[in-house]
Amino acid sequence: MSKHKPISRTRWQASQGKTLARWKKMSPNVDRELQEQTILPILLRCAEQYDKEEGSLLEIGCGPICISQHLPLKHKVYLDPLIDDFRRQFPGMLPEGEFLATTAERIKKPAESFDLIICLNTISFSLNPELIMHEMERLLKDDGTLIIDMRTHSPLEARLHYLAEQLFPIFCTKTRPYYYSLRGIRSTLSRHFKIREEINQSKARFWLPFFKREQRLFICGRHEKTDLTSTA
Repeated sequence: MSKHKPISRTRWQASQGKTLARWKKMSPNVDRELQEQTILPILLRCAEQYDKEEGSLLEIGCGPICISQHLPLKHKVYLDPLIDDFRRQFPGMLPEGEFLATTAERIKKPAESFDLIICLNTISFSLNPELIMHEMERLLKDDGTLIIDMRTHSPLEARLHYLAEQLFPIFCTKTRPYYYSLRGIRSTLSRHFKIREEINQSKARFWLPFFKREQRLFICGRHEKTDLTSTA
C-alpha cells in the first residue's frame, strides 16, 4: 500500500500498549547494540556534513535507546509518545536533551527547524503515517537529511494486512498497524522527499515468496524548489 487509510485511535493505543509491554520484557541494551553496529555508522556519516555547534536533529520514535545521543550535533530533540513511561521504567538511562512526549503527527516546532531528522522503525507503529510525512517535510531544512528505517513486506502480505485492519480490526492485535511493501514506501516517500540512497539491511534468510520481509533504510532530502521566476 502506498497511501493508507488511518487506523482508529483505539487501535493505535492498543498497539502502543503492546510496544510498552515488549519493553518491559527486555533490556534496551539488546536493541542498542544492534543499532550501534548497523545503523549508527550511517547516521554518523550523514551527521558529519552539519556544524556540530549549530546543527540540530530530531529523532522521532526514539524509544528508550535514543541512538541520536551518539551523534555530534549539539541540539537534539527526542520524540516518543511513551517517553514518560520509559523514564519510569529505565531510570537514568535516557540521555540529556529536549524530550517531547507526544505523537509525531503534529509537532510544535517551527518550519525548517532541523538539519537531520531520524525516524527508525516508527512509521509502521504510528497513528497516521501520512501526517507524519507532512510534518517531517515541514520541519526539515532545505539542505537537511531524513533517515527513515522500516520493515517492508511483500505486496500480497501488505494488501492482506491492510484489508484485515479495515474490515476486521477486532482481530488485528499485532503491534504494527501498518504494513508497507517496498514499492509502497518508495511511493510514499517520493511524494514528500527525494530518495538519495536506499540500503537493504536484511540478513540473508529464507522467506516464503509471497511473504518476503526486508529491513530497509532510506536517506532522503527535500525536493528541489522550482524557480518560478522567468527571465526577460
